Amino acid sequence: MVKKAFFQERTARQIQSLNPKRVYNQRGLVERIDDLSPEETLEIRTRITPGRFFQGKKTGEEASGKAYKHGDFLRLSHPKTQKECYECSEIPLATRARDFSQLQEMREGEINFIGYSTQTTFGDRIKRVFPFVWMPEGARVFAYAEQMPEGIEVKTYGDAKRVRREGADVVVTVPSRREKLGRYRFRLLHVPIIRGRENLATVLQLKPALIVDEETGEPESQRTPHDLYNIRYTGETDPEASKVITFYPQDVAAYLAITKDQRKKHNWTPLEMNPFALPSKHQAQFYRKLCNNIVIYDPSLDSKDKLRKLHLDEKCIFLARGIKKFGHDDFCFWDRDRDGKLKDYDWSIPGGK
Repeated sequence: MVKKAFFQERTARQIQSLNPKRVYNQRGLVERIDDLSPEETLEIRTRITPGRFFQGKKTGEEASGKAYKHGDFLRLSHPKTQKECYECSEIPLATRARDFSQLQEMREGEINFIGYSTQTTFGDRIKRVFPFVWMPEGARVFAYAEQMPEGIEVKTYGDAKRVRREGADVVVTVPSRREKLGRYRFRLLHVPIIRGRENLATVLQLKPALIVDEETGEPESQRTPHDLYNIRYTGETDPEASKVITFYPQDVAAYLAITKDQRKKHNWTPLEMNPFALPSKHQAQFYRKLCNNIVIYDPSLDSKDKLRKLHLDEKCIFLARGIKKFGHDDFCFWDRDRDGKLKDYDWSIPGGK
């Protein structure tokens, strides 16, 4: 389906028409991308997806799909037990800042992280993954919704006693990025609303869920096709369970809408406990270039020039390398005084074409 105008990007052909400069190695590539002017483009002639995902003579698309599902995720060093969470005063932002700093010790070309992850020994104990690509994309969905009169609809449910212990059950309605598709209506469970020692344990259990009809038991809401069909299997000898909870841009946008709704009530708890690495204005500009100024050579393509736009895993890897190059605070920390409002970020095609 066609993307709405707000989300449209240059096609590979349009990028190629701007006579991209060829790059044959990964050294200093993040800086070269960051320095691109609106009309400057790059043609990458080196593989970004790790070689191990090409085993079995996979195509570039197949290897990227496998890397997105089974690639490396940076494990956050948050408390693992409920008791430890109750005793911890560190907010998620501080944990990310500390753990992302380890990227500074790595060489740029060796960084292949798809995102970061959390997992506890209590609650459902399911691993939660946060692909880097969905953080700026989620901010873009939020910015789009803010242009609409209804924005993102937020309805919070739950009695105070349960909400303090388990977090709130919030029903959200988020617009689609594609034409002729209705809004996505779903729930976010375990949203920290009331300030207390339970907040960290609560947000570590955050998860999206379908809305189910109480009488029929059938879903009466929808998630994105990418979420529904993101089936992931590990090997028989792999100790990691196949099931994970992946957060998508609609989840990021929905959480931002919840923080906005609560700020109107002078409640900063959801923002303080925000589990998403929100993009700075710098990262948003960098991501816009990944979407509009880059093509990559893929020998598995049937086309004559064998050029395509970046796949999700490749965008994730470049964003991870951006953290190494520019640091956590500059790249994946939204500072309103420095960056302005998220809804005012520029997501348009550079140069207007």
